[in-house]
Amino acid sequence: MAHSRTVSVLCAALLIIPASLPQAQETSSPQTFDVRGTVLNSVTHEPIARVLVTLAGANSSSLLTDNEGRFDFANIPAGRSMLQARRPGFFALGSGRDLDLPIAVEPNVPDHVLQLEPAGVIEGHIILPSSDSGSNIRVQLMRRTIQEGRARWQPFGMKVTNSEGTFRFGNLQPGDYKLNTVASIDPDVASSQAPVRWGFPSASYPQEGGDNAAGFLKISPGQQLNAELSLTRVPFYSVTIPVANPQGYSMQISNENGRLNDVSMFYDSRQQQFRAWLPSGSYTVSIQTYPPTPGFMSQPITVRNTPVRMGSLAVLPIHPIPVTIHKEFASTNSPPQIIEIENGKQVEFSRDVNLMFFSVAGDESDGVNIRHEPGSDDSSWLLENALPGRYWVQAYANQGYVASITSGETDLARDSLVIGPGGAAAPIDIVLRNDMATLSVRVKNGSPQPMESTSPSENFLLQAPVQAPLGYLYLVPQFATSSGVQESIPLQQTVNIPNLQPGTYRVFALDHPVDLEYHNPKALQEYADRGQTVTLEPNGTASIDLDVTSAESTQP
Repeated sequence: MAHSRTVSVLCAALLIIPASLPQAQETSSPQTFDVRGTVLNSVTHEPIARVLVTLAGANSSSLLTDNEGRFDFANIPAGRSMLQARRPGFFALGSGRDLDLPIAVEPNVPDHVLQLEPAGVIEGHIILPSSDSGSNIRVQLMRRTIQEGRARWQPFGMKVTNSEGTFRFGNLQPGDYKLNTVASIDPDVASSQAPVRWGFPSASYPQEGGDNAAGFLKISPGQQLNAELSLTRVPFYSVTIPVANPQGYSMQISNENGRLNDVSMFYDSRQQQFRAWLPSGSYTVSIQTYPPTPGFMSQPITVRNTPVRMGSLAVLPIHPIPVTIHKEFASTNSPPQIIEIENGKQVEFSRDVNLMFFSVAGDESDGVNIRHEPGSDDSSWLLENALPGRYWVQAYANQGYVASITSGETDLARDSLVIGPGGAAAPIDIVLRNDMATLSVRVKNGSPQPMESTSPSENFLLQAPVQAPLGYLYLVPQFATSSGVQESIPLQQTVNIPNLQPGTYRVFALDHPVDLEYHNPKALQEYADRGQTVTLEPNGTASIDLDVTSAESTQP
């Protein structure tokens, strides 16, 4: 009887289990929602058609916006995702890149409004004094960039004029630009040994002191500018530079403004000399030799309506500059230095600090190595192959921070380093400390809704929060420093910034990232009334509350 009851109970259980399975499966299936929105032109506020919109997540998909700029992704599983929008001729606001917008797929989310910034265009025409069309003239576009808080002009593109002498640079993000033509000499093979040839020297547009006193073109979103460059045909005079053995040499000729001359040179092995052709003007000839016997020389020359033959040039060896690194650390757990083999012997490179040199006279920058032989005093190093000139020095400490950096009586955090002929300079003294401070920042305003993110993580779905940054944080030291400035730090409601050099900072937050020229006091005036000032003590912690303000200029 008992056995019969057990069988009955088991049968009943088997009948019940299948009935409950569909209910369990129904509970485990994820919720889905639609993701909709519109893409607008940030200048005209009109919809943009045929924008490629991608929803990147567990199941990525893409589509093109319709004629009203609309997009609609149906049945998207709940969770985190990323909206990406791209179309040639448009950028994310203030970024120069495609738009990436982190979103949350959940109920009651309003339609997304994505704004793209239209690119600018520079079109131009080359005018020659004769009936020539101006074709095959190379035109270089230069863009003003901010590198480590300093403005530099960098090449941004090259075009060759068409048969009508016109050129076009498109897809330009907002910024400052200027144009340079590349010098061209008549391609007459028979005149390759002639003392005088004819051609068109390089020209710049706009020129300082002309209609545009600033000497550059400012491109706004969606703006189209037109440029006309008139070239004058002039004689180019032969310049010969005797060099007995050109192996391991490099030679450059720069004009009076420090810009490298773009006329090609060739080496005449029979007469053992370099030959170039230059129009009348003032120039500097520079020759550099490379390890194992590094050397350098520079000499001014003037071309004045006649060929020039330079005398023998003495290339001076470049001597290393002594560097002393003092570590005033609370603990001495330093990482091992880097050892490499050079010219058959071991060389040890400093892992404690790296240096970058920025030319005061031009737009060149170069990293330099600090090294010595393995087993040498850990505080005594040599800076090798530094060319003569004046440089701003940027220091990067891999442990702690650079408390001071001097060359003789010169404070390199405030003044430039001068390297004389043969690499002559006063020894460099660097002090490192590790009593860093921490700053805690809380955003007082700022919308919790997602915003454009210009620097998303590749592992966004694993790491990033649902919201994009509420703003971007800037810490501008109110003291002289050779170290980089903390800038464009993405802000959530609260953020901690550790490992800061003690001192007083101006701290402010902007609604989108900007390239901050923080070494230029005039450029910083625009932010003088933003944020607040805070002083960080050694090993200390400070907290501030900030409002996120507009990054747009408030200057008249």
